[in-house]
Amino acid sequence: MKVMNHGNLRLLSITTLLASLTGTLIGALPSQANGSNHSFDSDLPHVLPADPFDSVILPTMTSGSEASSGSDGASQTEAAEIMPLITPNLDGALNLESQAVPAVDAYNRGVDRYQRGEYALAIAEFSAAIAANATYAEAYVFRAATALKLNDPAAAMTNYLMAIEANPNYALAYFSKGALFYERGEMAAAMDDFSQAIAINADYAEAHDYLGLTLAAIGDYTAALASYDKALQIKPDYFPALLHRGVALIELKDFDSAVTQLTAAIKRDRDSAEAYLNRGVAYYHLGTFPAALRDLTEAIEINPQSSEAYFNRSYVLSAMGRKRDALADINTVLTRQPNSVKAYMARGTLYSAQGDNVAAIADFNRVIELDVNASDGYRQRAQVQVANNNVIDAINDYNSAINLSPADGGIYKGRADAFAIYGNLPAAIADYTYAIELDNSALSVYAARGRAHYEAGNAQNAYQDFAYIIRKDPAASADIYYYRGISLAALGDNFGALNDLQSAAERYLVEGSADGYRTVLSQMSQL
Repeated sequence: MKVMNHGNLRLLSITTLLASLTGTLIGALPSQANGSNHSFDSDLPHVLPADPFDSVILPTMTSGSEASSGSDGASQTEAAEIMPLITPNLDGALNLESQAVPAVDAYNRGVDRYQRGEYALAIAEFSAAIAANATYAEAYVFRAATALKLNDPAAAMTNYLMAIEANPNYALAYFSKGALFYERGEMAAAMDDFSQAIAINADYAEAHDYLGLTLAAIGDYTAALASYDKALQIKPDYFPALLHRGVALIELKDFDSAVTQLTAAIKRDRDSAEAYLNRGVAYYHLGTFPAALRDLTEAIEINPQSSEAYFNRSYVLSAMGRKRDALADINTVLTRQPNSVKAYMARGTLYSAQGDNVAAIADFNRVIELDVNASDGYRQRAQVQVANNNVIDAINDYNSAINLSPADGGIYKGRADAFAIYGNLPAAIADYTYAIELDNSALSVYAARGRAHYEAGNAQNAYQDFAYIIRKDPAASADIYYYRGISLAALGDNFGALNDLQSAAERYLVEGSADGYRTVLSQMSQL
């Protein structure tokens, strides 16, 4: 079953930046690593953070710098202890000594309004604080967060910029602005802001962690690991970095290390559905299906609403031969997400593997209805059309897939196979050749082209393709030696043909293919 790789970060709204501030007016926000994120070919979907910015640290008015928050929400510095109110007699690092009491009072009232969900009133209070003190950087940051609650990202960005203008050394303002850029998909700008936050405060573990997330978002997982490592040097038990590092190791296909890393994350937070889900993915890639099943089931027990866990578990169940259970999990996903392209793709592929071509085509039809640019939907439907002997329809679907993904050699190979079945060998050979130009490492395409050359009466070209495969892989299958043998026979080289056919016969015996062995003996008797 082919997994739809959906490696994009599934982000919740950045308005959750301050959402977990409860019971306090000033303090540090808890750092939570939430997550979601990829064929039965071995690429199981995996989870990436849903909202990496749910851990932004709020302005601390009891210290001269931002405090660092642990995953339980508690500050790691005495200065960040939760205070019921701000007091104006603070140290001068945040330039608050001259702050008027009315500004502080308005700020506290704004925080209280924010916590109550009274966002319009909170905006008014933060504005009053700023009116009393135009350099009140913390008030700008909180007003930005409140603007996001009111779905006004432009106002939020303006406020972050004003906070930085008020205090150019305010790391949290850069961090928060980077978060907003990140959600908008502007990774270069996000990276610049996180780097600036780190330049101001080298021990800003959260900024190192989220710089890693940004690097991961652009595909640089090795650099992302380095950022996570820096975060963990500062906070060895920092759960988000433990989780994110495990995800990066999955992306780098270092599945053993990913299991170790995610196990450490689970020890830190045994109630993290995301950590179990990702470890289940790593176990799946290692072929340790029972462990993968246990972890994904645990993820579902912790978070029954996790469609990602059901989706991933369906792949594991299918790999274990439990097709009916796999289908039940996919149906659960579709009940919750009736327009999920990836779920229809997965179910269609599962139906196809079970030989239910009618249901498979119905699901791939739905994929294409939902996303006319889903080239894999056309490709998968084409494969089922071939199985149904609807070769013309299959070729039409491959044409659509190629129009959408013109550099995908696998689609050309599929269309070539369909042309060969239809009897259009020149078109098949042309597609095989172009597929090889796109990826000359795919030996199966050389084999398919060699057979097409042989069937077209071009034994020399057939011999060249099969000889190339054997040079690359002397342990090639019996079929490869058989076809090179009969190609040599067609070229008049009976001695070479006998050697290859003898090798084919031996391999067919090892493979347990009685029909193949008899076919070789028949060919040898004619030489």
